[in-house]
Amino acid sequence: MQEYIKNFSQEGDLVFDPFGGSGVTAIEAMMTGRRAFHLDLNPMSVFLTKSLVAPVIISKLTEAFENVKIAFEKKCPINQDEINQALLKYPYPKGIVLPRGSDVETIEQLFSQKQLAQLSFLKHLIKKEKDINCRETLMLMFSGIITKANLTYHTSDIATADGQGDSSAFRYYRYRIAPNPRDIDIMKYFKLRLEKIVKAKQDISSKINLTTISNLQIFKGTAIKLDFLKNESVDYIYTDPPYGNKIPYLDLSTMWNGWLDLEVTKTDFEQEAIEGGELKKSKSEYNDLMAKSIEEMYRVLKFDRWMSFVFAHKDPEFWHLIIDTAEKVGFEYAGAVKQANGQTSFKKRQNPFTVLSGQLIINFKKVHRPRAMLKANLGMNISEIIIQTIEGVIAKNTSLETNSKGATIEEINDELIIKGLEMGFLDLLKKEYSDLNPLLNELFDYSESTQRFMIRPNTKFRTHVDLNLRIRYYLISYLRRMELEKKSSTFDEIILHIIPLLKNGTTPEQQTVSNILESIGQRVGQSGWELKKDGQTSMFF
Repeated sequence: MQEYIKNFSQEGDLVFDPFGGSGVTAIEAMMTGRRAFHLDLNPMSVFLTKSLVAPVIISKLTEAFENVKIAFEKKCPINQDEINQALLKYPYPKGIVLPRGSDVETIEQLFSQKQLAQLSFLKHLIKKEKDINCRETLMLMFSGIITKANLTYHTSDIATADGQGDSSAFRYYRYRIAPNPRDIDIMKYFKLRLEKIVKAKQDISSKINLTTISNLQIFKGTAIKLDFLKNESVDYIYTDPPYGNKIPYLDLSTMWNGWLDLEVTKTDFEQEAIEGGELKKSKSEYNDLMAKSIEEMYRVLKFDRWMSFVFAHKDPEFWHLIIDTAEKVGFEYAGAVKQANGQTSFKKRQNPFTVLSGQLIINFKKVHRPRAMLKANLGMNISEIIIQTIEGVIAKNTSLETNSKGATIEEINDELIIKGLEMGFLDLLKKEYSDLNPLLNELFDYSESTQRFMIRPNTKFRTHVDLNLRIRYYLISYLRRMELEKKSSTFDEIILHIIPLLKNGTTPEQQTVSNILESIGQRVGQSGWELKKDGQTSMFF
């Protein structure tokens, strides 16, 4: 995200995220010398961001923590009598109804009596802290403890010494009581939260401090009505909106909002861009809210400035909603870029054309005379488009720097999703090729060690891929094979190998081959050629 902010804005510019979430856009904008506006409908988002960026003197925060720790350990309710007394004395969320689909009806039923007593006592001690920034920081730490000290939290297969586990709200997107809830030592993990928050505060203090904090504005509100921003007042928008019925943020925040005394109104639920949820909103209602938010983003963005829209939706209909709405209000589509985010999930492997292995970042520019995105007239068999795309990805992902040859199934799938979305054939792709593996195994070689598909040796590209791209691919493939055989090749030998592989008799100028060869190879002796050694060249595309 920081690289996007640096690329699409300048120091001093105003960066805006209308679906602010945990505040990453605003914080990264500040860390790069920009001003930032953070907006979100969820009061928990506002709380998280404000408390994280609140400037504190670390020694004062540590002192406040020690005071709370000493008082907590001195009178921590442990036996049943102490627990009963604490439940009568210290307030905790009562009667706040959880969303439909939860295993229990109210917040307090998500906790044992011991957990309720200890959490309410800890919260009482934190609230006694007089320094507001220290108090809010301690409450931020407290919110992390709520995640662990409840009956939905259980031991994870990846649990580590610092207490990692699984909370049902994050794992299953609903409040599900764990078969064997994990009972944690609250103060032990509260101390771990201190260590993490101190590090975070120290990491951002050079750019977010008492001198600069006024450059960061944090608001609770709706993206469909940005009245607090004037026309053409924003320099760059980077946002990751909610996606349909994927995650009901307000519903899932109920437990935390209850403990943090954060009010969620009926109007908040009405304005939340979501499909389903407590109000059972339809897809058309969700689409309407998203369209209105895009209109407002266009209004507040300056001309010749950019908006980056994170797309992680599985429904092509939403892609078209974004593009069509953006173009209707005056944005110009500038392309989508795949952003990987870790290991491919089982769900992605099972459903290659319905789940993204990462996410797409869709870039738009606000210009005076926008060009509409051209929808391709296919005019060819869907299989030809797929094979052309696969061959292009394989050629594009052949690299010396990373010593890679060919493309993984994930790289192929993601490129097909982008092309399918842009050209309007993703639905057909999903229908005819729910499983791509049979086609890949029939037409391409596969390496078990690298998990990459490759053009078969001495085989032509079946479709039209850019001539220079094909030459580069064949040069790298041929010279790598010579390298494994401990041989070098003369230019004439290379030409004799390359020319027959090029499709449709297309014969490049020898100078073209020579120029590409010099970019990836190095001379050996008087007439030989070999691949450049590691580090001497970079990706070619």
